[in-house]
Amino acid sequence: MFKSLKENLFRNIGVDLGTTKTLVYVKGKGIIVNEPTVVATNNKTNQILAIGHEAEEMLGKTPAHIDAIEPLSNGVISDFEVTEKMLHYFLEKAKRKGILSQVFDWPRLVIGVPTGGTEVEKRAVEDVAHSAGAKEVYLVEEPIAVALGAQLPVKESRGVLIADIGGGSTEVAVISLGGIVVSKSLRIAGDKLDEDIVYYFRDKFKLSIGEKTAERIKLCIGSAVDLGTKQEMNVKGRDLTRGLPKEIKVKEDDIREAMNNSLTKVIDAVKDTIELTPPELIGDIMETGIILSGGTSLLKGFDKLLEDSVDLPVKLIDDPVTSVIRGIGIILEDLNGFKDLLINIARENPPL
Repeated sequence: MFKSLKENLFRNIGVDLGTTKTLVYVKGKGIIVNEPTVVATNNKTNQILAIGHEAEEMLGKTPAHIDAIEPLSNGVISDFEVTEKMLHYFLEKAKRKGILSQVFDWPRLVIGVPTGGTEVEKRAVEDVAHSAGAKEVYLVEEPIAVALGAQLPVKESRGVLIADIGGGSTEVAVISLGGIVVSKSLRIAGDKLDEDIVYYFRDKFKLSIGEKTAERIKLCIGSAVDLGTKQEMNVKGRDLTRGLPKEIKVKEDDIREAMNNSLTKVIDAVKDTIELTPPELIGDIMETGIILSGGTSLLKGFDKLLEDSVDLPVKLIDDPVTSVIRGIGIILEDLNGFKDLLINIARENPPL
Protein backbone atom coordinates (compact mmCIF):
# COMPACT_ATOMS: atom_id res chain seq x y z
CA MET A 1 0.00 0.00 0.00
CA PHE A 2 2.82 2.41 0.89
CA LYS A 3 4.52 1.62 -2.41
CA SER A 4 1.29 2.36 -4.29
CA LEU A 5 0.84 5.64 -2.40
CA LYS A 6 4.43 6.63 -3.17
CA GLU A 7 3.94 5.91 -6.86
CA ASN A 8 0.87 8.19 -6.91
CA LEU A 9 2.96 11.05 -5.54
CA PHE A 10 5.36 10.92 -8.49
CA ARG A 11 4.73 12.93 -11.65
CA ASN A 12 6.16 10.89 -14.53
CA ILE A 13 7.55 13.41 -17.01
CA GLY A 14 9.47 12.91 -20.23
CA VAL A 15 11.82 15.52 -21.68
CA ASP A 16 13.37 15.77 -25.14
CA LEU A 17 16.03 18.36 -24.37
CA GLY A 18 17.02 19.31 -27.90
CA THR A 19 19.39 21.91 -29.25
CA THR A 20 16.62 23.79 -31.04
CA LYS A 21 13.40 22.43 -29.47
CA THR A 22 12.43 21.21 -26.00
CA LEU A 23 9.42 18.94 -25.70
CA VAL A 24 7.81 17.79 -22.44
CA TYR A 25 5.49 14.81 -22.06
CA VAL A 26 3.39 14.16 -18.95
CA LYS A 27 2.05 10.67 -18.31
CA GLY A 28 -1.69 10.62 -18.90
CA LYS A 29 -1.70 14.02 -20.65
CA GLY A 30 0.68 13.69 -23.61
CA ILE A 31 2.92 16.44 -24.97
CA ILE A 32 2.30 19.67 -23.02
CA VAL A 33 5.37 21.70 -24.08
CA ASN A 34 6.85 22.11 -27.57
CA GLU A 35 8.97 25.26 -27.53
CA PRO A 36 12.31 26.53 -28.85
CA THR A 37 15.31 25.89 -26.58
CA VAL A 38 16.01 29.60 -26.17
CA VAL A 39 16.30 31.71 -23.02
CA ALA A 40 16.55 35.51 -22.75
CA THR A 41 18.30 36.91 -19.67
CA ASN A 42 18.96 40.40 -18.29
CA ASN A 43 22.71 40.75 -17.65
CA LYS A 44 22.20 43.58 -15.16
CA THR A 45 19.73 41.79 -12.89
CA ASN A 46 20.56 38.17 -13.86
CA GLN A 47 16.83 37.57 -14.32
CA ILE A 48 15.13 35.37 -16.91
CA LEU A 49 13.09 37.62 -19.22
CA ALA A 50 11.61 35.04 -21.58
CA ILE A 51 11.77 31.34 -22.43
CA GLY A 52 10.73 29.48 -25.57
CA HIS A 53 8.85 31.20 -28.41
CA GLU A 54 9.07 34.67 -26.88
CA ALA A 55 12.83 34.36 -26.33
CA GLU A 56 13.35 33.03 -29.87
CA GLU A 57 11.85 36.23 -31.26
CA MET A 58 14.67 38.13 -29.52
CA LEU A 59 17.54 36.21 -31.17
CA GLY A 60 19.90 38.61 -32.92
CA LYS A 61 17.82 41.66 -31.89
CA THR A 62 18.81 42.32 -28.26
CA PRO A 63 20.54 45.39 -26.73
CA ALA A 64 23.83 44.96 -24.84
CA HIS A 65 22.24 44.23 -21.44
CA ILE A 66 20.02 41.38 -22.75
CA ASP A 67 21.25 37.99 -23.96
CA ALA A 68 19.04 35.65 -25.95
CA ILE A 69 20.89 32.34 -25.95
CA GLU A 70 20.47 28.69 -26.83
CA PRO A 71 21.82 26.89 -23.72
CA LEU A 72 22.44 23.63 -25.60
CA SER A 73 24.99 23.22 -28.36
CA ASN A 74 25.34 20.17 -30.62
CA GLY A 75 22.94 18.22 -28.44
CA VAL A 76 24.79 18.82 -25.14
CA ILE A 77 24.45 21.38 -22.34
CA SER A 78 26.69 24.41 -22.83
CA ASP A 79 25.20 26.65 -20.11
CA PHE A 80 24.27 24.66 -16.99
CA GLU A 81 22.63 27.49 -15.02
CA VAL A 82 20.41 28.72 -17.84
CA THR A 83 19.39 25.16 -18.78
CA GLU A 84 18.44 24.51 -15.16
CA LYS A 85 16.20 27.60 -15.04
CA MET A 86 14.59 26.71 -18.37
CA LEU A 87 13.88 23.13 -17.28
CA HIS A 88 12.50 24.33 -13.95
CA TYR A 89 10.14 26.66 -15.87
CA PHE A 90 8.88 23.78 -18.02
CA LEU A 91 8.46 21.51 -14.97
CA GLU A 92 6.32 24.19 -13.34
CA LYS A 93 4.06 24.04 -16.42
CA ALA A 94 3.63 20.32 -15.81
CA LYS A 95 2.62 20.73 -12.16
CA ARG A 96 -0.61 19.14 -11.01
CA LYS A 97 -3.34 21.32 -9.56
CA GLY A 98 -4.56 21.03 -5.98
CA ILE A 99 -3.13 21.73 -2.52
CA LEU A 100 -1.97 18.13 -1.91
CA SER A 101 -0.15 18.06 -5.24
CA GLN A 102 1.62 21.32 -4.42
CA VAL A 103 2.97 19.84 -1.17
CA PHE A 104 3.76 16.30 -2.39
CA ASP A 105 5.30 17.08 -5.76
CA TRP A 106 7.87 14.49 -6.84
CA PRO A 107 8.83 14.87 -10.50
CA ARG A 108 10.34 11.71 -11.99
CA LEU A 109 12.04 12.47 -15.30
CA VAL A 110 13.03 10.39 -18.32
CA ILE A 111 15.31 12.44 -20.60
CA GLY A 112 16.63 11.63 -24.07
CA VAL A 113 20.40 11.93 -24.65
CA PRO A 114 22.61 11.52 -27.74
CA THR A 115 24.40 8.19 -28.17
CA GLY A 116 27.69 9.99 -28.76
CA GLY A 117 27.56 11.96 -25.51
CA THR A 118 30.37 11.39 -23.02
CA GLU A 119 29.75 10.21 -19.45
CA VAL A 120 30.45 13.77 -18.30
CA GLU A 121 27.86 15.19 -20.70
CA LYS A 122 25.27 12.61 -19.61
CA ARG A 123 25.97 13.35 -15.95
CA ALA A 124 25.45 17.05 -16.71
CA VAL A 125 21.94 16.26 -17.98
CA GLU A 126 21.20 14.24 -14.85
CA ASP A 127 22.59 16.98 -12.58
CA VAL A 128 20.67 19.78 -14.28
CA ALA A 129 17.44 17.79 -13.93
CA HIS A 130 18.01 17.27 -10.20
CA SER A 131 18.85 20.97 -9.80
CA ALA A 132 15.61 21.87 -11.60
CA GLY A 133 13.60 19.91 -9.01
CA ALA A 134 13.49 16.29 -10.22
CA LYS A 135 13.47 13.60 -7.51
CA GLU A 136 14.44 10.76 -9.84
CA VAL A 137 16.15 11.01 -13.24
CA TYR A 138 16.51 8.35 -15.93
CA LEU A 139 18.24 8.73 -19.29
CA VAL A 140 17.45 6.98 -22.56
CA GLU A 141 19.47 7.13 -25.78
CA GLU A 142 17.56 8.98 -28.46
CA PRO A 143 17.63 6.28 -31.20
CA ILE A 144 16.03 3.84 -28.72
CA ALA A 145 13.28 6.40 -28.02
CA VAL A 146 12.75 6.96 -31.76
CA ALA A 147 12.39 3.21 -32.36
CA LEU A 148 9.82 2.95 -29.56
CA GLY A 149 7.95 5.97 -30.94
CA ALA A 150 7.85 4.24 -34.34
CA GLN A 151 6.30 1.13 -32.70
CA LEU A 152 9.31 -0.99 -33.68
CA PRO A 153 10.18 -4.21 -31.80
CA VAL A 154 13.32 -2.94 -30.06
CA LYS A 155 13.54 -5.85 -27.61
CA GLU A 156 13.49 -8.52 -30.31
CA SER A 157 16.54 -9.95 -32.07
CA ARG A 158 15.72 -8.12 -35.29
CA GLY A 159 17.99 -5.30 -36.42
CA VAL A 160 16.56 -1.78 -36.77
CA LEU A 161 18.52 1.13 -38.27
CA ILE A 162 17.59 4.59 -36.99
CA ALA A 163 18.88 7.88 -38.43
CA ASP A 164 17.78 10.75 -36.17
CA ILE A 165 18.79 14.15 -37.59
CA GLY A 166 17.89 16.96 -35.23
CA GLY A 167 19.02 20.53 -34.75
CA GLY A 168 22.39 19.97 -33.09
CA SER A 169 23.39 16.38 -33.79
CA THR A 170 22.84 13.38 -36.03
CA GLU A 171 22.40 10.00 -34.33
CA VAL A 172 22.70 6.84 -36.42
CA ALA A 173 22.26 3.53 -34.63
CA VAL A 174 21.50 -0.14 -35.20
CA ILE A 175 19.27 -1.52 -32.43
CA SER A 176 18.69 -5.16 -31.47
CA LEU A 177 17.65 -6.97 -28.27
CA GLY A 178 16.91 -3.71 -26.46
CA GLY A 179 20.35 -2.17 -26.97
CA ILE A 180 22.50 -0.29 -29.46
CA VAL A 181 24.76 -2.64 -31.43
CA VAL A 182 26.54 -0.04 -33.59
CA SER A 183 26.20 3.72 -33.53
CA LYS A 184 27.65 6.88 -34.99
CA SER A 185 27.07 10.35 -33.55
CA LEU A 186 27.80 13.43 -35.61
CA ARG A 187 27.59 17.02 -34.43
CA ILE A 188 26.31 18.09 -37.82
CA ALA A 189 22.58 18.69 -38.26
CA GLY A 190 20.10 21.53 -38.81
CA ASP A 191 22.09 24.25 -37.05
CA LYS A 192 25.20 23.39 -39.09
CA LEU A 193 23.19 23.70 -42.31
CA ASP A 194 22.07 27.18 -41.23
CA GLU A 195 25.69 28.08 -40.49
CA ASP A 196 26.74 26.77 -43.93
CA ILE A 197 24.19 29.06 -45.58
CA VAL A 198 25.45 32.08 -43.59
CA TYR A 199 29.05 31.42 -44.70
CA TYR A 200 28.00 30.76 -48.28
CA PHE A 201 26.26 34.14 -48.52
CA ARG A 202 29.29 35.83 -47.00
CA ASP A 203 31.77 34.17 -49.38
CA LYS A 204 29.80 34.09 -52.64
CA PHE A 205 27.48 37.10 -52.40
CA LYS A 206 29.46 39.23 -49.89
CA LEU A 207 26.20 39.54 -47.94
CA SER A 208 25.92 39.25 -44.17
CA ILE A 209 22.78 37.46 -42.93
CA GLY A 210 21.76 36.06 -39.54
CA GLU A 211 21.17 32.42 -38.66
CA LYS A 212 17.40 32.95 -38.33
CA THR A 213 17.35 34.29 -41.90
CA ALA A 214 19.45 31.31 -43.01
CA GLU A 215 16.98 28.93 -41.37
CA ARG A 216 14.07 30.63 -43.13
CA ILE A 217 15.88 30.30 -46.48
CA LYS A 218 16.55 26.58 -45.78
CA LEU A 219 12.88 25.95 -44.99
CA CYS A 220 11.56 27.92 -47.98
CA ILE A 221 13.80 26.87 -50.86
CA GLY A 222 16.33 24.45 -49.36
CA SER A 223 16.51 20.93 -50.80
CA ALA A 224 18.90 17.98 -50.80
CA VAL A 225 18.31 17.05 -54.46
CA ASP A 226 17.17 18.86 -57.58
CA LEU A 227 13.37 18.72 -57.43
CA GLY A 228 12.93 20.58 -60.70
CA THR A 229 11.00 23.39 -59.02
CA LYS A 230 13.57 26.14 -59.77
CA GLN A 231 12.47 28.19 -56.78
CA GLU A 232 13.92 31.61 -56.01
CA MET A 233 13.82 33.90 -52.98
CA ASN A 234 14.66 37.52 -52.23
CA VAL A 235 17.07 37.83 -49.29
CA LYS A 236 17.90 41.01 -47.37
CA GLY A 237 21.15 41.58 -45.50
CA ARG A 238 24.16 43.86 -45.15
CA ASP A 239 26.53 44.36 -48.07
CA LEU A 240 29.99 43.47 -46.70
CA THR A 241 31.79 45.63 -49.26
CA ARG A 242 29.86 48.84 -48.52
CA GLY A 243 28.34 48.16 -45.11
CA LEU A 244 24.89 49.15 -46.39
CA PRO A 245 21.58 47.25 -46.71
CA LYS A 246 21.23 45.10 -49.81
CA GLU A 247 18.68 42.70 -51.31
CA ILE A 248 19.58 39.88 -53.66
CA LYS A 249 17.71 37.03 -55.36
CA VAL A 250 19.00 33.50 -54.71
CA LYS A 251 18.09 30.18 -56.33
CA GLU A 252 17.50 26.82 -54.71
CA ASP A 253 20.63 25.55 -56.52
CA ASP A 254 22.70 28.00 -54.45
CA ILE A 255 21.25 26.75 -51.16
CA ARG A 256 21.77 23.12 -52.16
CA GLU A 257 25.40 23.91 -52.96
CA ALA A 258 25.81 25.64 -49.59
CA MET A 259 24.55 22.56 -47.67
CA ASN A 260 26.13 19.88 -49.84
CA ASN A 261 29.28 19.26 -47.78
CA SER A 262 27.42 18.78 -44.50
CA LEU A 263 24.75 16.56 -46.06
CA THR A 264 27.51 14.38 -47.52
CA LYS A 265 28.99 13.93 -44.03
CA VAL A 266 25.61 12.87 -42.65
CA ILE A 267 25.24 10.27 -45.40
CA ASP A 268 28.81 9.08 -44.78
CA ALA A 269 27.88 8.55 -41.10
CA VAL A 270 25.00 6.30 -42.19
CA LYS A 271 27.30 4.37 -44.54
CA ASP A 272 29.93 3.94 -41.81
CA THR A 273 27.29 2.55 -39.44
CA ILE A 274 26.07 0.05 -42.05
CA GLU A 275 29.66 -1.07 -42.72
CA LEU A 276 30.14 -1.87 -39.03
CA THR A 277 26.82 -3.69 -38.65
CA PRO A 278 27.08 -7.46 -38.05
CA PRO A 279 26.09 -9.44 -41.19
CA GLU A 280 23.26 -11.23 -39.34
CA LEU A 281 21.51 -7.87 -38.85
CA ILE A 282 22.02 -6.56 -42.39
CA GLY A 283 19.24 -8.80 -43.73
CA ASP A 284 16.78 -7.35 -41.21
CA ILE A 285 17.77 -3.79 -42.16
CA MET A 286 17.32 -4.58 -45.86
CA GLU A 287 13.72 -5.57 -45.07
CA THR A 288 12.77 -2.73 -42.73
CA GLY A 289 14.96 -0.04 -44.30
CA ILE A 290 16.31 3.07 -42.62
CA ILE A 291 13.94 4.78 -40.19
CA LEU A 292 14.44 8.52 -40.62
CA SER A 293 13.47 10.98 -37.87
CA GLY A 294 14.29 14.42 -36.44
CA GLY A 295 13.34 17.88 -37.68
CA THR A 296 16.14 18.13 -40.26
CA SER A 297 14.93 14.90 -41.93
CA LEU A 298 12.09 17.07 -43.28
CA LEU A 299 14.54 18.87 -45.60
CA LYS A 300 12.98 18.46 -49.03
CA GLY A 301 14.43 15.51 -50.93
CA PHE A 302 16.75 14.31 -48.18
CA ASP A 303 15.05 10.91 -47.90
CA LYS A 304 15.54 10.40 -51.64
CA LEU A 305 19.20 11.46 -51.46
CA LEU A 306 19.83 9.01 -48.62
CA GLU A 307 17.98 6.18 -50.36
CA ASP A 308 19.96 6.66 -53.59
CA SER A 309 23.25 6.89 -51.66
CA VAL A 310 22.97 3.71 -49.57
CA ASP A 311 20.73 1.48 -51.74
CA LEU A 312 18.29 0.85 -48.90
CA PRO A 313 14.65 1.86 -48.55
CA VAL A 314 14.17 4.95 -46.37
CA LYS A 315 11.02 5.47 -44.31
CA LEU A 316 10.35 8.91 -42.88
CA ILE A 317 8.64 8.47 -39.50
CA ASP A 318 5.28 10.19 -38.93
CA ASP A 319 5.80 13.59 -37.29
CA PRO A 320 9.61 13.26 -37.07
CA VAL A 321 9.98 16.32 -34.80
CA THR A 322 8.16 14.56 -31.94
CA SER A 323 9.54 11.05 -32.52
CA VAL A 324 11.89 11.08 -29.50
CA ILE A 325 9.34 12.45 -27.02
CA ARG A 326 6.67 9.98 -28.22
CA GLY A 327 9.08 7.12 -27.52
CA ILE A 328 9.83 8.56 -24.08
CA GLY A 329 6.08 8.78 -23.52
CA ILE A 330 5.76 5.03 -24.17
CA ILE A 331 8.49 4.41 -21.56
CA LEU A 332 6.65 6.59 -19.03
CA GLU A 333 3.45 4.59 -19.44
CA ASP A 334 5.30 1.44 -18.32
CA LEU A 335 8.50 2.58 -16.60
CA ASN A 336 9.15 -0.74 -14.86
CA GLY A 337 8.69 -2.66 -18.11
CA PHE A 338 11.22 -0.50 -19.97
CA LYS A 339 13.80 0.07 -17.21
CA ASP A 340 16.27 -2.24 -18.97
CA LEU A 341 16.40 0.28 -21.85
CA LEU A 342 17.50 3.16 -19.60
CA ILE A 343 21.09 4.29 -18.99
CA ASN A 344 22.95 3.92 -15.72
CA ILE A 345 25.50 6.68 -15.19
CA ALA A 346 28.72 5.51 -13.56
CA ARG A 347 29.77 7.80 -10.72
CA GLU A 348 32.86 7.65 -8.53
CA ASN A 349 30.88 8.98 -5.57
CA PRO A 350 27.21 8.01 -5.81
CA PRO A 351 24.81 10.78 -4.71
CA LEU A 352 23.32 10.40 -1.22
